[in-house]
Amino acid sequence: MRPILLLSLFFSSLLFSFDADDLKQLKKEGSCPMCDLSYADLHGLNLKKADLKDANLSHANLSDTNAHKANFYNADLSYAKFNRSDVKGVNFINAILKSVDFTEARLWNTNFAKAKIDNCNFTDAALGSAIFRDNNLTNSTFKGTILYKTIFKRNVLGIPKE
Repeated sequence: MRPILLLSLFFSSLLFSFDADDLKQLKKEGSCPMCDLSYADLHGLNLKKADLKDANLSHANLSDTNAHKANFYNADLSYAKFNRSDVKGVNFINAILKSVDFTEARLWNTNFAKAKIDNCNFTDAALGSAIFRDNNLTNSTFKGTILYKTIFKRNVLGIPKE
C-alpha cells in the first residue's frame, strides 16, 4: 500500500509542474512568452523587463523578485505569490489574477486594466499611480495599502471606502 501511495504522489506532482526547458529559457534569456512556469519557484529572480505574456505562472512563487517593467499580458497568475516584490511599471492587462498575494509588493505605475482580479491580497502594498480599469475588486484585500494617485476607472467594483 505504501509504495502505491508514494508512486501516486510522485506522478501527481509531475502533472502539476512547470516545463524545465521553459525555466531554463527564462533564466537564460530573461523572457519566456507562452511558457509553462506553473508551480515554479522563481523566488528572488531578476525578471526586469521580462516578456511573460500568455505564460502560465499559476501557483508560481515570485516573492522578492524584481519584475520592474515586466510584461504579464494575458498571463495566468492564479495563486501566485509576489510578496515583497518590485513590480513597478508592470503590464497585467487581461491577466488572470485569482488569489494572488501581493503583500508588501511595490506596484507603482502598474496597469491592471481588464485583469480578472478575484480574491487578491494587496495588504501593505504600494500601488502609487497604478491603473485599475474594468475590474472587480469586491473580494480583494487592501488593508494598509498605499493608493497614492491610483486610478480607478469604469466598472470597478469593491473600491475600498475610507
